[in-house]
Amino acid sequence: PFCRSMERSAKFQLPLPFPLHPGALPWTACGRVWRKCAADPELRHLSWYVAAVETYREEELQHLGATVYLDYAGAALYSRAQLRAAQAALLEQCLGNPHSSKSTGKLVEHVRDVVLDMFGVSHASHTVVFTGGTTHGIQLLGESYAWGQSTVFLYADESHTSILGLRQFAKRAQVACGTFALENLPRLADGLCAACPLEGAAASLAYRGGEANLLAFPGESNFSGSKPEISCLQALRQGPLRWRVLLDAAKLACSPAELNLAECPADFTVISFYKMFGYPTGLGALIVRHDAAQLLVPRVDLAAGPEGPFGPAYFAGGCVSAISATSSFAVPRPSLSEWLERGTSHFQGIVVLPSQLKALRVLGSDFSRRHHALAVCREAYLHSIRMQHSSGVSLCKVFGRHDDPSWFQVQGPTMTLILSYADGSPVPYSIVQQRAEAQGILLRTGCHCNAGGCQQHLGLSDNDLRHFFASGKVCGDDKGLVDGRPTGVVRVSFGVFSTFSDVVSWLTLLREFLDCRPDSDLGVAEHLCTAPAPVQSLQPSDTCGSIVALKVYPVKGCGPLRVRRWPLDPATGTLLLDRRWCLTLEPDGSLRAAKPGVSRVRPVSAKQAPRLTTVRLSLCRRGKEMMLVLSAKNLTSNLEISLSERDVRLLLACGAEVENPQEVSSFQRQGQQQATVDCKQHLHAAGNWFEELLGFSAGRLRLVVAAESMGEVAGTGETPVSLRSGPARSTDFANAPNTLLLVSTASLREFGRLCGLAVPADRFRANLEVDFQKPDEEVHWPVGMPLQVGQACFEAAGRCVRCQAVDIDPEDATTGQSILAALATVQSSGATGKGPTFGVLLRARQGPSGAVLSLGMPLKMG
Repeated sequence: PFCRSMERSAKFQLPLPFPLHPGALPWTACGRVWRKCAADPELRHLSWYVAAVETYREEELQHLGATVYLDYAGAALYSRAQLRAAQAALLEQCLGNPHSSKSTGKLVEHVRDVVLDMFGVSHASHTVVFTGGTTHGIQLLGESYAWGQSTVFLYADESHTSILGLRQFAKRAQVACGTFALENLPRLADGLCAACPLEGAAASLAYRGGEANLLAFPGESNFSGSKPEISCLQALRQGPLRWRVLLDAAKLACSPAELNLAECPADFTVISFYKMFGYPTGLGALIVRHDAAQLLVPRVDLAAGPEGPFGPAYFAGGCVSAISATSSFAVPRPSLSEWLERGTSHFQGIVVLPSQLKALRVLGSDFSRRHHALAVCREAYLHSIRMQHSSGVSLCKVFGRHDDPSWFQVQGPTMTLILSYADGSPVPYSIVQQRAEAQGILLRTGCHCNAGGCQQHLGLSDNDLRHFFASGKVCGDDKGLVDGRPTGVVRVSFGVFSTFSDVVSWLTLLREFLDCRPDSDLGVAEHLCTAPAPVQSLQPSDTCGSIVALKVYPVKGCGPLRVRRWPLDPATGTLLLDRRWCLTLEPDGSLRAAKPGVSRVRPVSAKQAPRLTTVRLSLCRRGKEMMLVLSAKNLTSNLEISLSERDVRLLLACGAEVENPQEVSSFQRQGQQQATVDCKQHLHAAGNWFEELLGFSAGRLRLVVAAESMGEVAGTGETPVSLRSGPARSTDFANAPNTLLLVSTASLREFGRLCGLAVPADRFRANLEVDFQKPDEEVHWPVGMPLQVGQACFEAAGRCVRCQAVDIDPEDATTGQSILAALATVQSSGATGKGPTFGVLLRARQGPSGAVLSLGMPLKMG
């Protein structure tokens, strides 16, 4: 087998760590090479490679086709042999509902024993509760756990989001919550010195004598593949806090025979079978030690029914021993599995589990299959870290414990990394994803539902994450950089069906990035949502609607200036003054200039400061001067921003009209004070007015010209994506340069009808509201389609991706029912992967320099 693996390596031109032409070697020579590899720590992994996997994959994974599968941490692959084995198990006999069929019930109980045996224990010490997967098992535990006011709950910071979700139950129970670094797990046996309190927890992090203290962590990180020292579990359980341990083994259990619960005395262990076998999905298990089962069983109250930690406990079919429909009388089943397995279990999936295990063991023992995956990952790692640009900069920075002398014990078959350009700046993970997809490589990018992993390995603070969110970054999108900093990573993971040919494909992908720079053709921009859409048959110059509302947003994040007639800026093609100014936040209150190319300030968005949306704007003229007047309900003074001579000249030349001219003088009638700021000088003085509005400390806010501050042209600021990459090319608010945002009133009405919510147009901050005859007509506009409004010519530039700003009510800056969630639900069937969309961005084409937009103007296509 080893000889054949070397032949395969030579065939795929895989660089080997020693000169060898295995095809010419006799078996004795190969034996000597095998012994050399087994004895040399640098080469030992090559002796673990199971060449039989290559033949098996050719015969049993033909459905894989040309796909290079590098996401075994996401889900294992299934083979045709496994499906045949599952089919045989299902057709051996008639399987009925276990509540009806005793024979099926016995099969389910037999599989519980098989699962326990897989992890080195038996029903004498543990109970298996079948669940929908790891996440479901964690949720069941959180709902049922005996939380007490003296309980302490800690979780590893590098934990899956499902573990972080447990803190919601802990907060509800008002218990002390905290986090700890995975490498500090053994130190918790002595107390809480290695723990950090959770910000916003209901109780301080201190031991108060409770006996239900819960410790949650992964047996293997799904982010980096790192493994904690789980041999300390007995010491944790016997220490002063007598920890109860929840082991997230979703990733650890992917490696055969890696977890032995007889040696690892976790109280609660959660697994997902699709990560182990690939099939079936939607099935997992919560494995409970008998001495911890009492922490999950409900209190029995014959008069009121089962009681859980938060009051009356939910129950379902098969969960009770006796019940009355006309009173609260209900008695829970004494068996933990019967109590927690609500309703009918996934009995068909459960019955086929032994066949899946048996089908995989054809490839070798659990030990050999586990080490085979490690061997492939090790080979990928060794070659990846050696790749360098000609500038000397390393191409890859790999996270995890790969460089540990005992790497095969402390590191799983996962490689998590970020790529760097030749100048050292990070490559956005979205670009790696795009190039991988082009080559048929399936891998994972982002944070993998492990925020703590990203924070630890990318050096991100809580404030950084909040800033990323305010800049439009949301989980699951492809926004790989914010302010030039990586927001996620690339993860490749290997399993039992991985081969050296997969490593070759991975290295081929990496070579595409050698000596590339941010401005190279490879750096495909992360851009607007321009997913292909069905193109309707459009007749040239078809009138499809007219403008019913026209709005300008001079200060980003603030309310609109409603106008009847308004000029386009000849320099940008956008509405004059639109998104001209923005607020920036000085981190230390200093107004010193930043170094060239480095942005020291951070823009303030409506998501960060919702009260910005309550600011109202009007236009005032005094002699030859014009100024914007900003007002807010809770402030006694207004802010005036004087306009430049150029702006005044353009407004006068086109006969600009505001929608409510009576508002111009209303402020003076009220006797309010005015703070006037020249548009060219001392704009930072306006920060005082905004500081009073938003409650910021003095000297922290500045009102600046957005284009000059950010080094960009004006944009709508509505699309939470970046058009460029690189540390010096942050677009911040100028996310869609030189664009206007159009929203259809017909689409608004249809969306409101579908979701059952009132959907004010102001939530979507459009420049143009157009009354189309049909809803969603604009959704079908292809990018680049010509449009005409009056004498102005535009083209469709893509649909507008929405963020949480649409949930802010501009009347009082509060949030109620989520319009964003409703929008995502309505659009779930046609999701783009970048978030829900609403409205279309327009970009000006070549047209007359004095173009003007006004209410009632028709919009024509073609």
